Amino acid sequence: MVKPSKTAGKAKGGKNVKKQLKVKGGIASRYTTRNQALNRLQLKLADFRRLCILKGIHPREPKKKFKGQHKTYYHVKDINFLAHEPLLEKFRDLRSYERKIKRARAKKAYHAVDRLEEKKPKYGLDHLVKERYPTFLDALRDLDDPLTLAHLFAVLPADKRHGIPAEVLLESRKLSLEFQSYVTKVHALRKVFISVKGIYYQAVIHGQEITWLTPHALAQTLPEDVDYRVMLTFLDFYTSMLGFVNYKLYFDQGLRYPPVLDTRLEDAAGGIVAVIHDLADRMETDKEQGYAGGAKKKSAQAKLTESRLATLGDKLAQIGDGEVDEEAEAEAALRAERSDGEDDEEVEEEDELERAISLSAGGDPTAREDAKLCATLFKGMVFFIQRECPRDMMVFIIRSFGGEVCWEGEGSPYDESDGGVTHHVCDRPMEGKMLAQREYVVPQWVCDCANWRILIPCADYKPGIVPPPHLSPFVSKDDEGYTPDYQATLEKLQMQAKAAREGRSLADVSGDAGARMLTAEEEAEEEEREYARDLQREAKGIPYSRALQEGRDHTADSEEEEDDDEEEGSEE
Repeated sequence: MVKPSKTAGKAKGGKNVKKQLKVKGGIASRYTTRNQALNRLQLKLADFRRLCILKGIHPREPKKKFKGQHKTYYHVKDINFLAHEPLLEKFRDLRSYERKIKRARAKKAYHAVDRLEEKKPKYGLDHLVKERYPTFLDALRDLDDPLTLAHLFAVLPADKRHGIPAEVLLESRKLSLEFQSYVTKVHALRKVFISVKGIYYQAVIHGQEITWLTPHALAQTLPEDVDYRVMLTFLDFYTSMLGFVNYKLYFDQGLRYPPVLDTRLEDAAGGIVAVIHDLADRMETDKEQGYAGGAKKKSAQAKLTESRLATLGDKLAQIGDGEVDEEAEAEAALRAERSDGEDDEEVEEEDELERAISLSAGGDPTAREDAKLCATLFKGMVFFIQRECPRDMMVFIIRSFGGEVCWEGEGSPYDESDGGVTHHVCDRPMEGKMLAQREYVVPQWVCDCANWRILIPCADYKPGIVPPPHLSPFVSKDDEGYTPDYQATLEKLQMQAKAAREGRSLADVSGDAGARMLTAEEEAEEEEREYARDLQREAKGIPYSRALQEGRDHTADSEEEEDDDEEEGSEE
């Protein structure tokens, strides 16, 4: 056996030479594969995927895939972040508990299986919501996907084969109705578009635009090529997030959370009507008035007509008798008190509307004006919804824009025969059944009016005829470079409505719009001319600093000439 030499590791001069260890940096030290992450965290693939979804961690794409092209890579810092998550222990406990249940089921000890299912460990996601969204505005900015997924599962059927429990669907439906009720209460809805995929909504809350998609009210089928476990994991986090958001929204508005749910109306498929919410100090008053029970009541217009007729009859009786008795005076005083109470209710409604506008629009005057216009667009109108129309959608839109809604069936606040009904929303021809004092329109009229902030004439939206094209409010004509003919008609109606609100002539409003368009064109032409002048200076070899100074001098000279012209005009 050859012994190592004593002079090994020494140079010619007899000095020790230390080996230089190369520090591996770069891609290999910053990324890791999924299998390496699973071995480090001691998790199964399903638990690892669930943990990544809950924590908001996604795979990365390194520039150089050092372990192969068909591997999934994660950042090392993300895996270190997962290693300190408290949910790891919960997942391990759940895995061991699942093994106990499996053994008990194999032994046919069904009592033990039921006992273990009842004592199964549970985990909360509240700390993850606070961790991923430090502020409330951060949560509002990321609310599009949670609302879309919650509204999707709210209409899906419970299916044991796909692992969709009924409790999750009920929770999704409850949270969706609570959010819609808040949007209705504060009149925050801004845009509606009916498409083949579903119904797109957009609301403005605390200055943030929130857009979500809801499915049509049809029977939903469950496709087989969808991984519902992944969607349920997302929904698990989204329900916790929506619970926080709904509570904060209701608390800021001074509303009671959770809102009162009328179980009788919910059993009768009342939808959003079953969610009754109001200020905390007015909940008992509403119950006493019968609103929570869904009792029939008359519209404000019908009440006003009856009160006027009653007053007119009393006055005629007093004139015929020639004297006023004490009972008539008492009734008159009672009516005066009722009118004072109605005035107080109107003042309270105005204060509530102003508070809702300030919460949704903030201090922007343009946004406040638009919010006030949206909240009062259908004010004083009562819509009757025919049974073939989507009631939940119509109630949500009409109530959000200040109108009242009634329908045929249980829970309707007004009767169909109420004289105060102004619009009848139907999707089928009603020949021989139309009343002269009502307008008969299709549901598209409600959406178009809400999108354009005007009351469009109802002649083109009558049931039985082809309605005008349903234009999307999410598409800008400036981006597309094309203006449909019907959009030009609606813009003209908008200018007429604006002129009527401001008490100005249509020519003045059109002149302001034309002046704004002319100014934009002049700015574009001026930019082109300035660009041409810059090219000429560059060709002549004039430095940029000198050209800039010449431009300033030219501007100053032009301003002095304008001042001189103004002085001469004033002297004349």
